[in-house]
Amino acid sequence: MAILEFILIFLFVLLMAFLIIGFNRQMLEKAKEREKRLEKYSKRRDFKEK
Repeated sequence: MAILEFILIFLFVLLMAFLIIGFNRQMLEKAKEREKRLEKYSKRRDFKEK
């Protein structure tokens, strides 16, 4: 019984780690896209000011 509990806990921890890593990767990609958009916007604004 203890082995079964250990396996279940281990699988749960792996699942949580997988979800957290996947979520962080997705947030990093969104942050990069947002940075690119901000760069384009700031370049456009600088061009208009000149």
